Amino acid sequence: MISKSSIAKGPLTKMQMPSLENPVKKAANICTNAEKKFGMKTDISVKVLIKTTVDPWSSCEIQKAQLEDPAIKPILEKKLNSADRPSWQEIAPESPATKRYWALWDSLHLKDGVLYRRWESDDGNSCQWQLILPKSRIPEVLRETHGSASEGHFGVR
Repeated sequence: MISKSSIAKGPLTKMQMPSLENPVKKAANICTNAEKKFGMKTDISVKVLIKTTVDPWSSCEIQKAQLEDPAIKPILEKKLNSADRPSWQEIAPESPATKRYWALWDSLHLKDGVLYRRWESDDGNSCQWQLILPKSRIPEVLRETHGSASEGHFGVR
């Protein structure tokens, strides 16, 4: 799980006060009362920590990982920019893995900006979408599928 934090800083306004938690509201009210009573101007700055979680398997995160993968990036960028298969001259300087993806060009498709391979059974009766898995995600997938005694294969070593 990936977490991001953002910090907002600045004077507390009355419009912001209802959304803050009770202890902060009370402190702000005390300061506001002091302003009225003593005619003082105070600047109350509050740091608000907002914690959000990002699904590491969201389309956005997968696309980011695919673009960071040197074998997938050239193919994904070309798919994003054009439906036409690039020429061999454009792909020739790339890695052997990129060249293999180039050979699969017609079976590679974008779904929400993420590169998938369309796989059909030999008899043509079934079709599956296979995620083009970035190298950085392979250890995680292997851990998830083979990580415990109840997962993976029960073969003899």
